[in-house]
Amino acid sequence: MEVLLSSNPIISNIGCKSVRDYYRPMIETADQLNIATGFITNDSIVELQNLIEYRNHRLTLNLFIGMNLLEGFTKLQYNAVRDLNSFLTDSNTGRVLLSPKALYHGKMYSFLHKDTCLGAFIGSSNLGSFVGTSNNYIEAEAYFNGQEASYVNSTIVNVIERLGSNFSDLPPVTEFIPNPVQLLKDYNYVEQLSQEQTAIAKASVMGPVVRIPLKDEPKSNLNTYFGAGKIKDKFSPRGWYEVELIIPKNLENRDILPWSQDKEENKNCHIFVISNDGYKFECYRQGDYGKNFRSANDLKILGRWIKGQMENDGALELGKPVTKAVLDRFGKHFLVLQKTVNNCWYMTLE
Repeated sequence: MEVLLSSNPIISNIGCKSVRDYYRPMIETADQLNIATGFITNDSIVELQNLIEYRNHRLTLNLFIGMNLLEGFTKLQYNAVRDLNSFLTDSNTGRVLLSPKALYHGKMYSFLHKDTCLGAFIGSSNLGSFVGTSNNYIEAEAYFNGQEASYVNSTIVNVIERLGSNFSDLPPVTEFIPNPVQLLKDYNYVEQLSQEQTAIAKASVMGPVVRIPLKDEPKSNLNTYFGAGKIKDKFSPRGWYEVELIIPKNLENRDILPWSQDKEENKNCHIFVISNDGYKFECYRQGDYGKNFRSANDLKILGRWIKGQMENDGALELGKPVTKAVLDRFGKHFLVLQKTVNNCWYMTLE
């Protein structure tokens, strides 16, 4: 058994490896993945299907979700889990199980190859840590190999069989919990402002407005998720909520957004945005001629804020591309930025 901690510079001198150090090689070679988890996030649902497709359907997934059936699904989550289960059963690559009997909040994962357990994990990590969608929490895990891993895997199987019911055998869910209003709750590098602070920022805008169009490019902009992975020929997903908005060359007032062609100088060109719903976080321009507008530290911050609103409005489904029809249903086509007197930028969608 080995104790693992998330990769974070604050605790790097402790000397522990991370989940990523072990699970990445297993994803490439395992032919079965067993998961028993409590809750599942929107982006993790999307990534599980992405993982099976990346492995060319040579990986079988048994996913047990222990909390959502009794605690509640959002309609968006439930539909995505239903679609994932249909995908797995239709392709003969696994199944989704839910718990109608008891609330299970544990987190256990095992990877197998030819019925031999390659490794197993028990700990605090949600599914996002294993599919690249975590929110930069510092997590602690126990990693097992050899006979200990086999024992953990047997425990996972027993929990699934004792508590789980096949999704396909359960009656459809017809009552749902509301979509989360606080889109960036618990995100690192994000500050939640009070209503008063947000109102002050809105009232203090000055000068020209920058209106960056929301585009439906198939593999960039709001659809970065569908582009190439971060590491060639490895499972390195872009992340459902990663976005980089493209600033057109001829955009009016384009040059009032700070940018420098020198990479070192550009670090001083970051701006703080304050959203109309009270979030403050850092953004910057990047790429050739500063064409990309993105959130600093984590590309998912800006994307969660934009795509989360689309999801909550019923315009966008999990795992589906942003198209012209999606933008038309959403009714908003621009990210709007205007500078405030305290050198921040007030941000809305219009």
